[in-house]
Amino acid sequence: MALFTDGPINNMLDLQNHDNAILDVVSTESIDLDGKIALAQHEMATELTLFLLRRLPQRDFQTTVRRVVGVSDVVVTDQLRQWHAHKALALVYRDAYNNQLNARYQGKWTLYEQLTKQSLQNYLKIGVGLVANPIPKAAVPTLRAVTGRASGLTYYVSTTWVNQQGQEGSPSDIAQMSTLDGQQLVVTSPSPPATVTAWNAYVGNSPDTLSLQNVNPIAAGVDWTEPGVLTQGVRPGDGQPPTWFLADQQLIERG
Repeated sequence: MALFTDGPINNMLDLQNHDNAILDVVSTESIDLDGKIALAQHEMATELTLFLLRRLPQRDFQTTVRRVVGVSDVVVTDQLRQWHAHKALALVYRDAYNNQLNARYQGKWTLYEQLTKQSLQNYLKIGVGLVANPIPKAAVPTLRAVTGRASGLTYYVSTTWVNQQGQEGSPSDIAQMSTLDGQQLVVTSPSPPATVTAWNAYVGNSPDTLSLQNVNPIAAGVDWTEPGVLTQGVRPGDGQPPTWFLADQQLIERG
């Protein structure tokens, strides 16, 4: 699963699945939808940090750690995703109503405010998913071609970062490159944070055929060179599952 800090929790299409009219509303009222998505997530980060701090003893060393860590160890669960969608939609309809005090948006604003509160309550009851050693979403890899014996092809590449325990973070955005006959693809994973010790290369000839190309994780700072034939390996995962859940002042271990 992705981490809270990996990027937008929901995108435009996700919100459209909740509310078919949302694109017409933001267009008619000149509302920055991406801005509202980001604002909703920012406000949620503050609410989550406060929730997590309340679960720690005051003046405890852990409160200092939590203030530094923030929500970087929070996993995006289905319940968190729903909370974000409702909150972003509430912000959109709030602005749409306040633009011209247009009463036709007021009902939707009120509805999504109520749904936001309900989805937050459900989320906290089920629990905030946390990971012990968070791995950020990998940065987009750098691609280049070197002289070799491969045939010219178009490659699509995504990478993941791996920590010392062998846990894998969320896949990077996909990079694309075409090579010529007599060239081989070389993939470089940008410098990872200190918690990352290795990385994995997922390569395919289309975005839908990405598969793992390395048998063992590649050490940080080492490139991967396409050997001539792509391996049909496992597909990219979706990041780290929660190590535990924090809900109602209780830690709920996975499994």
